Amino acid sequence: MVMMALVSCVASASLAQVKIDSLPVVAACKTGKANGPVLLDSGDLYQAAINIGDWGGHFSRYVLAPGATGGASGKLAWDAGAILTGSADSPPMPTPALRQIYTAVIQPDGALDMVPFVWPSLSSAQQALLNAGGGVGEQRVAYLRGERSLEGAPFRRRSSVLGDAVHSTPVYNSQPGKRAAVYLGANDGMLHAFDAITGIELFAYVPDALIAHLHQLSNPAYVHRAYVDGPASISGGTLVSAMGGGATGVFALDVADPARFAEGRGVLWEFTGRDDPLIGNVITPPHIANVRVSKDVYRRFAVVANGLNAHDGALFLLALDKPRGEGWLLNANYYRIKTHPGALSAPVLLNDSDGVLRYGYAGDLDGNLWRFDFSGGAPWAVDKLFAARDASGKHQPITEMPLLAYGRDGVYMILFGTGQLIETADRASTSQQSYYALIDNLHDVISGRSQLTRRFMDGGDLAMEPGSKGWFIDFTEPRERSTQAGILADGAVLFNTVLPGADLCSPTRSRSYALSVLSGLPDDGNFIARLPGGEAMVGAMLPDYAPSPLLLSPAMAVSTRDALGRIRQEKNYAVAQIGAGGLIVAAGSVKATRRVGRLSWREIANWRELHEAAK
Repeated sequence: MVMMALVSCVASASLAQVKIDSLPVVAACKTGKANGPVLLDSGDLYQAAINIGDWGGHFSRYVLAPGATGGASGKLAWDAGAILTGSADSPPMPTPALRQIYTAVIQPDGALDMVPFVWPSLSSAQQALLNAGGGVGEQRVAYLRGERSLEGAPFRRRSSVLGDAVHSTPVYNSQPGKRAAVYLGANDGMLHAFDAITGIELFAYVPDALIAHLHQLSNPAYVHRAYVDGPASISGGTLVSAMGGGATGVFALDVADPARFAEGRGVLWEFTGRDDPLIGNVITPPHIANVRVSKDVYRRFAVVANGLNAHDGALFLLALDKPRGEGWLLNANYYRIKTHPGALSAPVLLNDSDGVLRYGYAGDLDGNLWRFDFSGGAPWAVDKLFAARDASGKHQPITEMPLLAYGRDGVYMILFGTGQLIETADRASTSQQSYYALIDNLHDVISGRSQLTRRFMDGGDLAMEPGSKGWFIDFTEPRERSTQAGILADGAVLFNTVLPGADLCSPTRSRSYALSVLSGLPDDGNFIARLPGGEAMVGAMLPDYAPSPLLLSPAMAVSTRDALGRIRQEKNYAVAQIGAGGLIVAAGSVKATRRVGRLSWREIANWRELHEAAK
């Protein structure tokens, strides 16, 4: 499963208020269109699209078929935006009156009640907020539910009832015997659940934290803003979603049976700045993990980096078993691990053989890379493993989730790039950014880049320096930065950097990289990465903006034994980028060769497989 959003997910350390750019990184301004986030799952591509003229949204499922040039083309199966909006020949499905839309009424003591998003069910406080701007709250609720008779006067016209999706990420979930669904947060104020087969909306949720801003959506002079504009994660039957620039915090839903959402547990909770001032605008993916709280007590938590516009850094653990009738209480149903001085980006987590969280790594906007130790009970330990600085000592922000791999001799490799693309002003930054791979033995810290081996794109200086604790490469193009986590494949790390244009309509480019995880070298003999024309992939400029590469399933062949009697496996991957209209374009290939048997590294999936593979 691959999920991608169009813009970087970041955290801020600054005390100053950060204005999160709610626009796409790039758009085809002549046509008024922009691609939105995508999800590739089980041979299907789910892709959002944006009409930047009125911020109408589309969300489509494409059934993929292999293409002649190594990519894939998609046949449109459905467009949820078109289904929800309807047309002259086809009424909307479901109709506005029949849509299953819910929200939460939160009591002063923190207790939560789930209610239908209809005027009589809302609290007086919610009704007052929706009455802002003309006292037409009841009509506004009908408009938000999809009623179109009031468009033009007094409310804004829409080309699509579904709002745009920019920073959110679609997630797919299928439970045995239940309806498969795909979920998408949108800037219409809702998290939508769509039937994965038909594209019909099963339910939608309006976070209480966003109700204060919903009146703006109907304003004919509407200026685009964020609502449910953060990524989501699913584990089992639980979904946790960030709200991005829409509001502080996250919310959790029981989606075990999306066709009967209201009959199950429904809304589990919301956690916002009113519950803890250190939770900010979360625009990194939440995680769901089993965590040891004390010697014999294990609980299931949402693990959330605190995000932008919080005055200090913190990693939150929010209990998923908290009753709806109970308020939030620090060190009882939620925990907070503070860092200094800045807010965190998304953590990467490592579980043990029993599926219990052991370690986590996360960066922050000041360039610090933090190591969290969950091997004991609360309170959990945190150490600053490394501080990313350029050659002049300037901080390099870490705004992407690190990658984690198993290195030689029981150590871990933590890989990440630096750079940010948060506010409009960030587009013009020419600060030096880099890509790092750190060796962590779980005991020591790394004092700086002086303890690392510098690498170059031409592969020069093959030997690692004695005692080196990893490697780094400095990007060479002006404005080049890394804001999207890459992918790991058989000893290689593949990632794209971004070189943003001056504004939404200016050309934005990407640059591709494929490097050895262990050495930082391109084409180190164990893998060869090439563009379709045969040129080296490392450092190649891509024609368009590409957030992150995709690897299509490899074919595997086992060679004959070499001169030393060793059997070697060869995997040939197709590297691809996603374009508009369900098109996956071939962008290159990777051939990886390795010995069968003991492996020097592999991407971490779980503790047992990891260590069995390393024997």
